[in-house]
Amino acid sequence: MDDDTFDFLEEALDEEARKAAFREVSQDAKETFERMRKERMVLPEDSRRTFLQAAGVAGTASVAGCLGLTGDEGDEEQEEGQTRMVYDWVPKQILKELEVQVAYNAEEIFFRFSWEQPDPGGWLHDMIVYQDGEWRRFDGASPWAPADPNPDEHTGYYEDRLSFFLDDGSVHGFENFGGWMTVHKGMRDLPDEVPAEDVEEHSHLGEVLERSDVRKYLPQSREGQWWENPWDDIRPQEELDQLKEDGVFLDLVMWRAHRSNPVGLCSDHHVLEYRHGDEGTNAHTTQEWGPEDGPEYMWDPDIVENGALDYAEIQNGNLPDQQEDVYWLERGDDGNMVEFDPDVAEWEGAMIPRRPLNPPELTEGSAVDWAAPSGIWENGRWTVVMRRDLQVGHVDSKDLEPGGTYTWAPAIHHGIGSRWHWVAYPYQLGLGEETDADITAVEVTDEPNWDEIPSETIPLLYPGQVDWTWLTSDEHPAFNLVRNNELGIWDFHDDPTNLAARLVGLEVQEVPRE
Repeated sequence: MDDDTFDFLEEALDEEARKAAFREVSQDAKETFERMRKERMVLPEDSRRTFLQAAGVAGTASVAGCLGLTGDEGDEEQEEGQTRMVYDWVPKQILKELEVQVAYNAEEIFFRFSWEQPDPGGWLHDMIVYQDGEWRRFDGASPWAPADPNPDEHTGYYEDRLSFFLDDGSVHGFENFGGWMTVHKGMRDLPDEVPAEDVEEHSHLGEVLERSDVRKYLPQSREGQWWENPWDDIRPQEELDQLKEDGVFLDLVMWRAHRSNPVGLCSDHHVLEYRHGDEGTNAHTTQEWGPEDGPEYMWDPDIVENGALDYAEIQNGNLPDQQEDVYWLERGDDGNMVEFDPDVAEWEGAMIPRRPLNPPELTEGSAVDWAAPSGIWENGRWTVVMRRDLQVGHVDSKDLEPGGTYTWAPAIHHGIGSRWHWVAYPYQLGLGEETDADITAVEVTDEPNWDEIPSETIPLLYPGQVDWTWLTSDEHPAFNLVRNNELGIWDFHDDPTNLAARLVGLEVQEVPRE
């Protein structure tokens, strides 16, 4: 972050006493950013407190919004008492590198991803734990996710995840702004999120979709000019249906380390006026549970001793092996789960997943267009292979063709959901050497030999809190260029490394909007 940025932060303060205090803290933050540039953008543990102290001294309000692929499961509910993240969680690393290889044949497209993730355990997710005489849901951040972990306050496990947006040119502006377009003022897990009761009373989000939060959406789904984006001004259903038929939606694919990888699948979604799950039956389901009665299901004791994992063992670092051990519940004739028996699995620290998986034979439709034949964590790295038919013929998915060029934007989550992730700029993906693209899929005759497929390394950055509402408002210096789709992220911020540092600064500055 450069000096001009910090000068701007100081000018935003009105009280001289606050200025003096903030000036001292901001100098520490400057020095931290310099270290980050030299040390591959790893956020030192002490610097997060420096940033938050700076925000506290400034005493400013929220800007709202997130930069890229925020969002979480379109089918996941918000329960009373569930752990909610707050805006001031900053991950200990704000820049990651994603290695990508892409191939295709006459019928399918293949991706191979690899990225460094030294913290083990990203294959655990959303557990029910028996503690002090009752069952509790542990669905917050994994203990290895925060920059300042506190084991005594640990309340969750959240899976690692790789996702990407895919568009065929039908969504105006996406080629320039990528995930920026999908995140708006009022979305969940942002400081100015819309209250649940307001969403539940909304004629479309509440009454039709039966939702209680606002998730990613395209501005084209709202009334007004293409860039206008009030959360509650949704176009009539017939107009939404026409937009979908015209391809004005984003394909959103998710590989999940717990909820899809063990059964070799991904989950498919699309974004229009909301982030929807695609039609069909996907890999992950939900089991009922209660504090007194416990869950519906547990592991077969012949497969997992005593029908449950041991929370204390996992907290001590004795994790189930990602490749060798069982850490997921699976339905079906060859599954590993049985009805819950408190005489077997109700003991202090017993831990059972809340989200049983369907095997492939129990899934169907567009929801499982994508398969993940391989997802392995080894030596501090994930390596994931994904594949899909080029032509799927589903109204909620984008068909692909050899020779075509598509806009593609990936993201990574680690140990936490929603907006706490790393996102990429939008890239042009071309199927074939003749395409003019940033990333070229190599044509193969059958299965790809990954040793022969070239690899591209893409920087992903922590997006902080900058959203489409702000980018198109007159508070943004280039708002007219953004509204006219004449300026893209590559034009204005050609170095993702520098932008990553600036975005953390904007998050702690929290420019007031109201």
